[in-house]
This record gives sequence, C-alpha cells and structure tokens, in this order.
Amino acid sequence: MNQPIESTSRGRLSTGLLGENPVDPRVLGGKGRSLAELVEARYPVPPTGVVTTAGYADVGLDSGVERLIASIVAGVDHDADDVDAVFLAAVVPPELEAQIGELAVRVAGTGRLAVRSSATVEDLEGSSFAGQYRSLLDVSADDAVAVMRAVRLVWASLWHPAPVAYRRAFDIDERNVAMAVVMMRMVPATTAGVVFTTDPGGADESARVEAVEGLGEKLVSGQRTPSAWVVRRDEAAALPTVPRRALELALAIEAMHDVPQDVEWAAVGDDVSVVQARPITVLQTDDGFDTPIDDHELTTAGIVEMVPGVLPPLRWEIIHFLLEEAFRSVLDNLGLIRGDRAEEPPFVRRVRGRVAIDFDQLRAAVATSPGAADELEAQYFGTTASSGGGHRRRAGRSRLRHTLHTLRTQRIAVDNAEVLIRAVRVLRSEPVDTAAMSNGELVSYLDRIVDLAARGLAAELAVAASAAAAYRRLELMLEDDLGADGPREAQRVTTGAWESDARRRHASAAIFAGPSWCELEADPPVPAGDAGVVENTLPELERRLKAQPGRRRRRILTGQFVDLRIHLLRRLVNDARDQLRRREQAKAAFLELGGEARSVLMQLGRRLTTAGVFTAQGDVELVSMAELRRLSAGGLGPRPDELRRRRNWLGRYEAEGQLPVRFVGVPDREPAPLPDGDVLEGWAASPGRQRGRGQVVRSASDGLETGAVLVAEATDASWSPLFVEAAAIVVERGGPLSHAAILARELGIPAVLNVEGATRLLDGLPLAVDGDQGLVVIER
Repeated sequence: MNQPIESTSRGRLSTGLLGENPVDPRVLGGKGRSLAELVEARYPVPPTGVVTTAGYADVGLDSGVERLIASIVAGVDHDADDVDAVFLAAVVPPELEAQIGELAVRVAGTGRLAVRSSATVEDLEGSSFAGQYRSLLDVSADDAVAVMRAVRLVWASLWHPAPVAYRRAFDIDERNVAMAVVMMRMVPATTAGVVFTTDPGGADESARVEAVEGLGEKLVSGQRTPSAWVVRRDEAAALPTVPRRALELALAIEAMHDVPQDVEWAAVGDDVSVVQARPITVLQTDDGFDTPIDDHELTTAGIVEMVPGVLPPLRWEIIHFLLEEAFRSVLDNLGLIRGDRAEEPPFVRRVRGRVAIDFDQLRAAVATSPGAADELEAQYFGTTASSGGGHRRRAGRSRLRHTLHTLRTQRIAVDNAEVLIRAVRVLRSEPVDTAAMSNGELVSYLDRIVDLAARGLAAELAVAASAAAAYRRLELMLEDDLGADGPREAQRVTTGAWESDARRRHASAAIFAGPSWCELEADPPVPAGDAGVVENTLPELERRLKAQPGRRRRRILTGQFVDLRIHLLRRLVNDARDQLRRREQAKAAFLELGGEARSVLMQLGRRLTTAGVFTAQGDVELVSMAELRRLSAGGLGPRPDELRRRRNWLGRYEAEGQLPVRFVGVPDREPAPLPDGDVLEGWAASPGRQRGRGQVVRSASDGLETGAVLVAEATDASWSPLFVEAAAIVVERGGPLSHAAILARELGIPAVLNVEGATRLLDGLPLAVDGDQGLVVIER
C-alpha cells in the first residue's frame, strides 16, 4: 500500500511512496505531481515512489556539480558524457542514498523498476519536454548500486545539451530548474499504449487509442508500429476489452482535469494500469507539412504512379521541389506560363500526406493553347483507351497542331534527358566516397544531387509528354482506319520495342529518395528489349492496312501506286518507339539518382542516431530540410515528442488510404458506389484473355499467389516482381502509358486499368480478364 512521503534528517521531503497524505506538488516535478494526483484519486497506478527535488538539491551541493551547473548557466556547452561523469562522481549524503535504496525495495521488492525523470520543467502547458530527459527501465530494485546509478543518471539528464537548448528556446530560467525522480514498479505488460482523449488529427468528439504488444516504450520510441483505433468518445464499447478500458480510464482522467489528456497505459491480461498522464496542449489537424486547403479542384490522376503512397516530411519537401520545378520548366518552355504566372500557387499539393495536382492551375496554364484544355480534361478524366469518338480525334488533332509548334522544346527535352542519362552513368562508373564526407559535406552533396534531379525530372516529364503524344498520334492514325481495334494495335506494335538500361539494386524502386530495391529486398525488373515482337507485328499490321481502302498516290518516275498510310505508319511507329525508349531510360536514370540521394539521407540518419538525436536512422525522413541542415551542423532540431507526433500522423495517413481521383478541399473518403452486375469495365491496357482468382494486394511488399489475378488500387515500379507471378492485372488507377500498362504488355499479361471498385469487389473471386475489350468478368 502507498505510504506518505517521508522526510530526511535535514527535515526536507526527499523520498517516499506516493500516498494519500497531501504533499507540496512543487517538490514532485511534473510527472510525479501528475501521478500523485492519480494515486490520490485512486486510479490504478503501479506502486510508485519519488526522490523529490529536495533530494536533488542535496546532490547539488557537491562542488563538482555546482561548478558544472554554473558553467552551463553561463553558456558553456558540455556534452552528455561529461555531465554524466560529474553526477556519477558526486557526493550524495549517506542518509539520502540509504533512503533511495530503501524506497526502491518498498516500491518493487525484489522485482524491477522504471526510474524516470520528473523535472520541474516537464509536462508544462505548451512545452512538454517529452523525451528530453532520461528514463531507465528494468532496474533491479534490490541492487542498491544499480538503483543509485540510475537515479544519478536521471539527475544528470537535466543538464544534457538537448534539454538545455530547449529551455533556452522557451526562455526558461535555468537557475530555478530541478529534477525529481519517479521510481515505479515495472508492469510485465502484455499490451501497452497511449490514449489521446481528443484525437490530435480529428474531430473533437473522437478519441484515438494506440496499442502494441509488450512494453509501451516500443511505441513511444517508434520501434514498433501500433495498432490504432479512432472512435467517438461515447462509443468506447465498440473497442476490444483492453483498449476500451484504457479509453474509459483516460476519459475519467480528462474529466478530473477538464482538459484533453495524453495517457500512457500498460496492461497485464485485461488489467489496465495508468503509468503517465499529461495534458494535450496542441491539437493538430495534420502533421504540419500538408498544403493549406483552398477551393481549387485537385486530382491524383497522372501523379499517383509517379509519386505513390504517403510521403514523410523530408521526402515530400524534396519531391515537391523537383515536381514544381519540372512542371514550371515544361510549361514555361511551351510558352504557357510567363511572368506573374510563375508566382501563382503550387501545381503540386500534399493532402493527407499524399500528392495531388492542382488541376485548376494546370487547366489555366494550358488554356491559351487551342483545344488543350479539352484534351487535358479527356486525358485525366476521359473515356477509356479503347473507345473512339469524334471528341477524342478532334482533341488529338488539336494536340497534333500544338505539337508542330513545340519541336524545339522536344529537342531541348531530349538533350536534357541525355545529360541526365550520361551523368548517372558517370556517377555509376566513378562513385563518390560519401563515407569520408563530414555531415555538412553530405548535405552539400545532397543539394547537388537534387539540383541535377530537378533538371532531370523536367526532362523526363517533357520526354514522357513527347512519348505520350507520339503514341497518341500512332493510336489515332490506326483508329481512323481500324476503328476500335486501333488502340489495341498501337499497343501490340510498340510492345517490347525499346531497350532500357537494367535497373540497379541501389536505385530507388518507386520514388526519388525513396527505398531502394536493396532495402525492399527485391530484384529490379529486367527490361525485355524484345525488338522481334515489333518486327513480327509491324508487317502483319501493314498487310491489314493494305487490305483496306486507303490513301494512295502514283509515283511520277515509276508509275507505281504507294499507300501513304504505310509510310506514315512506319514513321509513327519509329517515333513512338524512340520516344518510349528514351522515356524509360530517363526514368531509370532519375530513380538511380534517387538511390544516391537515399544513400546520403540514410547515412546522415545513421550518424544522427549514433549521436543520440534520432532513435532510428529512418527518423531522418521526419524532419524538414531546414531542420536537417541545422542538425547536421550540430544545431537544434525537433523534440522527440514532435518526431513521435509526425510518425503517428504518417500511420494515420496510411490508414486513410488513397485520395479520390478528383476533389476540392478536404477529400471525401466515402467510397463511390460499387458497379452493378458481374461485368466491370475499364481501360484495355494490355491485350489477351486470362482466368484466375482475384487477390487484392495493398503493398508491393505483399506476396502474390502464382497464377492469381493481381488486383490493386495503383501500382508503381516497385511492384514489378509481383507482375511476374500474376495471370492478369486489374488496377483501379492508371493510363495506357502507365507502369502497369507498359510492364503488363512487356510480360504478355492481360491488363485492365481504371476499374472502379476493383479492390472492394474482386478479392477471392474467380475472374476472367479480357485485356482486348477492357472487361473483368466475375465468374460466379
């Protein structure tokens, strides 16, 4: 049973178990004060004792400690190891040391202790200082030497560089700080977690519960991704037993304090204990890196494959810079933006952690080009690739007329693509020794990589647009003569037509500066490079055209009749093949450069983890570029609790799923109505017919049963290993020149894209996939 706090022979409250008798909260520190209130209110808190600030004041009389503190207050920097050494060597009054040992045994007997900080500047309104001070777990309660060492190290952490810097940032008087120490019996937790009584990213009526197996430290430190529930505060009954009890306790604590609470809990079986509670001082609606909301129409069409998934803050800042520079460069070269237009809102937005394009901005940019706005609308939201129609041909011809005025721009794009490809080949043959660089030199090298990538991405986008135009011209020419068969024949005659450099294992798999193939423990796709497919298909297509009435002319010298379509066909096929090949080469080079950027970031992450700034190297992606520069120079970065908050937001964004294809403001996540019947229509992306059982795949890291029909919301290059195992491909997002379409055609796998509701309808069902007609049939 908890007992009143006792006093030392000096007459000051120095140690004791938290109990029912009132005690001056000023001697308990932030965490101790909160726990004392919970114990007094009879909440289930594990047995807990406190070494009060009076005990800290006793050790502060040591001459070595006095000199150290005076030096720090005067502005002299001391590293953490030096501070620890001073406190480990300090003279502690024998009676205080004896009481600390006795307190540990009274708290936990022969069990284990959590020895935790409770500074007077901790869990304050507006500045929690969470994670800044030291806590030690699993200390043997009956080992007096180990207990005393743990208490000394907690005292020392008050003067470590990071909390000193934060106190200065918050303008807190250093002369009045003190450190109490909480000793709590370790709970052999089977489950532990956190409750936010008001969801930091949601509505006021919602609460968030997070849980992991074992100790909650794995959750707080980010070592393990939690299970999470967001529920209305009055719907706790819907939760599993342990999370429900944790939420009920947290809501009761909130009612006691009349302010939203962040409550840490631990459970043994179904018995839940509260191990910490503090107010939520700031309620966020996002992680701080999303683009401000306005009334523009946004779309994910055309960008979801290029920039898939949720982007951590640092990766978003890099990608945003690259995409914005590339979009503006391409549009400027086309003469579509000038002067003040360059100062308008960004083309690329981050919404709930994912990338979208400002379609209003894009539409306005192309409005000066005849027919371009209609063509843009058709390209992003129009009819299927297999459908013809006058609108499609008129839009294509308008685009053709515009293309005649952009030959110089295409030449620039080709030249810049070649610069990117050559630069990456040089980097491959003459690798840079980044291990020998200082942190500052690594950041400078990263800047140079990103600058080259910006030029390279502009080239890739321009070449991709040129490839799409070349492919469209071929498709329209065939559509004029072959009708609905035209798009399918365009697919056949360009399949396997280009040779791309083999992807390198250290290249980013899907997104610049994103995980490499090595990190994913997967092999990059091997290009088919099968020109024979075209050599066999083109003559067959020529014979088919010749068999139909066409445009012919007589040669003056020989008198022969020549079918003009054959000459046009050969020119268009060669142009499409050349542009598609260059697009793939530019994309491969861009991602290889992204792998180099990834390597630099991970190296900085490792160094900053070793220095104690991060808990894991991946935390480097949780900071902004400005924060990374400061950290690399030895300066101040975000607090550990802020990094934890950002990490939690990424988990929330992942759980929310894909953004809609087009939306305004906050996206409506209400799923669209499912199509009726057993026949689903989409884009005929890769010809052929195949049967198999549908398997919905959410991530490239998931497995796929050999012979199954791969069903996904969207794919990117990192999904290539799964395509090899699939009988057919069905995807909710993607166009005829998307990664899914191109790779499916290369592998000879039927593919149907833009199939609304596929992931909600087709899992586990027997399917017939018709890549010629763009149909998916459920064979019940």
